[in-house]
Amino acid sequence: MVEVMTDKQMQFIAWLITTATDKCQTMDEVREMNKEIRKHSTGFKEDTTETQKKED
Repeated sequence: MVEVMTDKQMQFIAWLITTATDKCQTMDEVREMNKEIRKHSTGFKEDTTETQKKED
């Protein structure tokens, strides 16, 4: 079953993430914040962290 997000919901999520990461002072803090977000996100693949490291 596919659930559709509204534009307002997507805007809120973007605002929430950017507000949280704006408080980070280093990329390591941003990565740690992302790890926490992934940990609490349903259905998010853990292996994206490894992909991220390769891109940096």
